Amino acid sequence: MFQHLRTVLEILLAMSGVVLRRMTIARGASFLASLGIYLWAMQNNSRTVAIWYFALATLLHYVVLFGFFAKGGWSAWFIRRYGEEEGFKRCEAVMTLVFFHNGASTALACAASAGVLTNYVPAEWLTLCGIACSCVGLPIKIWATAIVGIDTYYYRDLFLRRPVGEFRVAGPYKVFRNPMYGVGHLHGYGSALLAASDMGLVMVALNQALVWLFYWTVEKPHVEEVFAEV
Repeated sequence: MFQHLRTVLEILLAMSGVVLRRMTIARGASFLASLGIYLWAMQNNSRTVAIWYFALATLLHYVVLFGFFAKGGWSAWFIRRYGEEEGFKRCEAVMTLVFFHNGASTALACAASAGVLTNYVPAEWLTLCGIACSCVGLPIKIWATAIVGIDTYYYRDLFLRRPVGEFRVAGPYKVFRNPMYGVGHLHGYGSALLAASDMGLVMVALNQALVWLFYWTVEKPHVEEVFAEV
């Protein structure tokens, strides 16, 4: 039981940009700096601040994703310069920052526009739908991450351009082809609904659309290529 709880906690932290197993002083300092930026933005929060924060965080997120993992991207240079293991650690350190700000910017948007949806939908319905989405989406995303591993969650296979570990069609993968990018996003919508945030819903939807764009243009071709060679 304790081991399961520890695994869930480790996954939740990794999803938030904290990979405990490879935490260093430098990573800790970077996380604290990122947290400081978020707290400053929260203190000065407005719809304008939230939109700018989301725009910058999203731009950084997808520049890093496409920059590292598209064919001919930065990962090849990192491997040549630092080797596979050290190169991936440095890539992962960058990814932790973009993952943190990706989630934090959406949270800021929900706070900046909280309550707006109650002008159109009864608060009780928003709360019920938000709880339902969160109770479905978050456990499935955690479960899916537990199956593929935190390294794969941070795209180690894309970084190395080869399969990492052995993929098992288990848990949510028996039902959903891609539970992380699909139903796993429900918890984001759930958070926006609980906050009754119109801007939060839009930003979660935009982020999901972009991650599907990344999947179809970069990740899916990679998976089809490497597994065809196995």
